[in-house]
Amino acid sequence: MALQLLHVKRHADALPMVSVIMLIVLTLGHLVPLLLNFEALFMMSHNNVNVYFGNDGWLEVNEVLVRVITMIPFLLEVGLLQMAWSARSGDGSQKNLWISDKKVLYLSLPMYIGGGLIAWFVHLSRKSYQRPRIHHLGYKQQSLWGDLKSYAGLILDGFLLPQVLFNIFSDSNVKALTPSFYFGITFVRLLPHAYDLYRSHSSAWSFSYIYANPRLDYYSTAWDIIISVGGLLFVFIIYLQQRFGGHCLLPRRFRQRSTYEKLPVASTA
Repeated sequence: MALQLLHVKRHADALPMVSVIMLIVLTLGHLVPLLLNFEALFMMSHNNVNVYFGNDGWLEVNEVLVRVITMIPFLLEVGLLQMAWSARSGDGSQKNLWISDKKVLYLSLPMYIGGGLIAWFVHLSRKSYQRPRIHHLGYKQQSLWGDLKSYAGLILDGFLLPQVLFNIFSDSNVKALTPSFYFGITFVRLLPHAYDLYRSHSSAWSFSYIYANPRLDYYSTAWDIIISVGGLLFVFIIYLQQRFGGHCLLPRRFRQRSTYEKLPVASTA
């Protein structure tokens, strides 16, 4: 995030080409866990501990540290979102970019809402067919808020989707995102899934069950592979789009059609 902020300050033309929808997804994706775990920052309640090893205080302090660290990129994302919004609002020639972002919103919002409804129905079905119980490791059945937090994490794993769509609609080849930004955040998001794959094929027990519960979150062999491949695919697409243009992966007939639309129409006297 810090390197991305330095990049847009040095290259003013790159800032308007950053998808506002992508920044909103990043910001809300970090805001939801902070709000849902707001109590962990100020209250040391033993009822909120999900894993019991006889040392609840260590787990609660660990949870506080995680939330404080999460707040740092959240504040940086708010600053980048404000800069991108101001860069477009102050220039009337950026109207086409707002239109492209609206198209991204119209396409991605139904997918996010549909995924949220699916997560809600899955939670209801799980609640209907499973009785609340404490498993052998001590974690309890996930609540609705916990499922929504897990779904917010899934959206964060694919945070590059709005930028991919924005580059397609705007046919942009501007290096709006630095590799340290789109690859770095993807690496951080995929690291727990890569470790979960390693853990599932290892006989040694690990403390990662505290934050990677295979029964509750999107941590399983299938989900780990799907999320990892999808995240790396988005990184590869962003790299190609910023090098060869937003339409580089489209079929040739669609690229030709968009070229015809951009040709100016000669006026007749």
